[in-house]
Amino acid sequence: MTQLTRRRFLQQATAGATVLGLSHLLDPTKAFASTPSIVSDMLAGQTPKTGGTLVYGQTYPNWALGQSNRGAHPYYWLDLLTRSVWNTLTWVDEDFNLQLELARTLTANDTMDVWDATLHEGVMFHDGTEMTADDVVASMNLHMGGGVGLLRANVARTEKLGKYGVRFHLVQPNAEFPYALAEYRAVVMKAKENPDEIGYDGIGTGPFKLVEIDNARQFRAVRNDAYWMGTGPFLDEVRGVITPGNSAINGFRSGQLNAVWNIDPGQIEQFEDAGARIHASAAGDQFYINLPKNLNIPWNDQRIRKAMSLAIDRKKVNEIVYRDASGWTGNDSHMSGVNPEFVARPIERDVKQARALLAEAGHPDGIKLPAIAFCPNFPEEPRIYPIVSESLAEAGIEIVFEERPCDGFSPYVDSVNAPFGRPHRNLVGPRNPFINLSRADFQRSENADWVGASAEEYSRLVNTAVGEKDASLRLKMYQDAQRILQEEVPGIMLGGRRNMVAHAPNVKNARSHSQNWSSRFEYIWIDS
Repeated sequence: MTQLTRRRFLQQATAGATVLGLSHLLDPTKAFASTPSIVSDMLAGQTPKTGGTLVYGQTYPNWALGQSNRGAHPYYWLDLLTRSVWNTLTWVDEDFNLQLELARTLTANDTMDVWDATLHEGVMFHDGTEMTADDVVASMNLHMGGGVGLLRANVARTEKLGKYGVRFHLVQPNAEFPYALAEYRAVVMKAKENPDEIGYDGIGTGPFKLVEIDNARQFRAVRNDAYWMGTGPFLDEVRGVITPGNSAINGFRSGQLNAVWNIDPGQIEQFEDAGARIHASAAGDQFYINLPKNLNIPWNDQRIRKAMSLAIDRKKVNEIVYRDASGWTGNDSHMSGVNPEFVARPIERDVKQARALLAEAGHPDGIKLPAIAFCPNFPEEPRIYPIVSESLAEAGIEIVFEERPCDGFSPYVDSVNAPFGRPHRNLVGPRNPFINLSRADFQRSENADWVGASAEEYSRLVNTAVGEKDASLRLKMYQDAQRILQEEVPGIMLGGRRNMVAHAPNVKNARSHSQNWSSRFEYIWIDS
């Protein structure tokens, strides 16, 4: 399991606080506690200056963009980078360690199905009112109603414990529950008499205060001088602009943008030629190929699914698209190579074995499989599938990848093969092991078409592991579950993506994050 680095431990000890790694989370007798040092850690050794405006482009808009004309709500926020305006109770750092944010402590009971949070006192909303347990309970209840699937699936009810305390009653023991509180939509908003109005005022506790927003194009926010963390923010303003296609590099070249999040990796040299610095995260959102098995489709046969996985040349995708031939590749689970529990596939690629499996399944001369739809959420995606198609063809597998507009893509996917939808590419964000692995659980409606003894054993392993206190036993169960997916292949993970940000040299600490939505803005400053 991931442990604290010596440097971070000493920094926290000096601050009079203790941050516990995941292995400590498994001991319910110990509270998970921290005084936030997120900003001061990043600024170590720097002398930041105050002032200036960060105008950044974003190539990856919020998937819910356009579903509401009230873009001040965090659910419909321009680009998912909600931490410019709001905070959550916890935060996942770049090493996938959990840190506390608005929560001052988090403590589980003996059975880990009840978690108590105490809040930082004196945290002020942008309108000058104090955040209390009433606001947190109201926000969490809204999220549980459908806005945050991970809370809806894990929390039975919330309870107020005084002015600064909140209790979460879970549906099952969950040692990793605090990770769900770090989701980009799980922000804390002001309570309202009418719950349906929560969040639409754009008021948060974050480092910047929203001034104006054009829901489909851009927003502007100004510095929150009363920011509760005590250090930062340093910028006068943050402005975010949606920049599809070549508008990102053109905007940077012209000086209209001084940073771009989620750049096209094919444009790295163009950004560098324009003077940009590039920060790449260890991973990023991944492309998962859903293979619905509710109709009489050839890949209902596990041998054909495994042949597909063995035939895809993932290393070539990394080499050509991401220029990272030695980077991690997908292991056919939702796990990322950043996760310390990640189990690499034992065989990276084997075309001969793929052809043998096809022959064993009755297709010695190859097979034509149904088309798979995708929409290009990230700019490089249309360049990936020709590589995938060509490598599949080498094993005698013919598949067409159909590009569709992202606007209306989800309804298109859901329009046939009910209740599971068309064969398609899913976009998957990297998370902690339980959240990652639970997505393939046949008990979830989206995966209910994967059946049999292996599916049942997989479900047992994942749901037992999340309530296990012994870290070594948890690790073994999570790794055994991944090996089942590698053998059964209910879906295929390509892997290899890395989120990247390009920024002007005088923009300091602009960082990409493996969890795109976890990027922060408090510690960014501009050297004049």
